[in-house]
Amino acid sequence: MNYHVEHHMFPTIPFHALPSLHEVVKMDMPPPYRSSLAAYAEIIPALVRQARAPSYHVARPAPGRAEA
Repeated sequence: MNYHVEHHMFPTIPFHALPSLHEVVKMDMPPPYRSSLAAYAEIIPALVRQARAPSYHVARPAPGRAEA
């Protein structure tokens, strides 16, 4: 889903402006999973672990912006 995250972060931005917004925020978001299967391969074990340790979370750091 292209620009889905951006749409939910900034719901008042018109659809035609989402590509430009994506360029601004893409380094502030973790990279997308390559497939649904890859996402579930991380999500399901995390849910199992959270059942035993509720404070557990998956860290998916954003690449961050390069300093000029």
